[in-house]
Amino acid sequence: MKITFLGTSHGVPAKDRFCSSIMLESGGAFYFIDAGAPVMDLLLRNDKTVADFRALFTTHAHMDHTVGMLGLIGLMNWFYKDSTGDFFITTEAQISATKNWLEVTGSGAIDESRLHFHVPTAGVVYEDENIKVEYIPTQHMPDSYAILVTEGNKRVLFGGDFSYKLKKKDVPEVIKEELDAFICELAHFDIELFAPYLETCRAKKLFFVHAKQRHYEGAEAAKGKYPFEILTPADGDSFEI
Repeated sequence: MKITFLGTSHGVPAKDRFCSSIMLESGGAFYFIDAGAPVMDLLLRNDKTVADFRALFTTHAHMDHTVGMLGLIGLMNWFYKDSTGDFFITTEAQISATKNWLEVTGSGAIDESRLHFHVPTAGVVYEDENIKVEYIPTQHMPDSYAILVTEGNKRVLFGGDFSYKLKKKDVPEVIKEELDAFICELAHFDIELFAPYLETCRAKKLFFVHAKQRHYEGAEAAKGKYPFEILTPADGDSFEI
């Protein structure tokens, strides 16, 4: 499994960081976790072809995690007419709004024989020959989730966003199990508040993203203090898991 960080900023893009998006590659296919970045443009800049796209999974409806999917769906609908894909969007209202937006802006009615829309619920929502995808509820907002991706015996947790200052204690219990990687936000709390979870985390690698500069500085200071590797990737950084 290869993951490439396409967007690592917090809710507002920075000079050198797009908003939240990750590309996951497995078995010659690729998938997106969130699309706050312009994923259509970035897949081409990463020498990917639309034919190898399988699915996009969003953690919640906020614009900084979803706005880039409009360009991807629109171009797949009217230009890349041989393309297919599955889109997991957390509310039916956002699916309807996406279809309406694309239709009035010239992409036409969505060809749902090729482009398939799903509202995920807790549990396994997707499985192909490469990966299995499970949605785990969080309390960042109504219908928000962390996403656990399994590839063979490898497991990676994409945390999405958690509650403000972790007041709802919504970090998934699965972090206490063995994970190959945990991708965690740092936009809504300081790393000091996250310390109790660091003490119980059993991931081999912990990536902090979706953070403000002062939060990145806190993550850097935590490196070497725990029995797992802490990383603070920038846009464009790729890792084999």
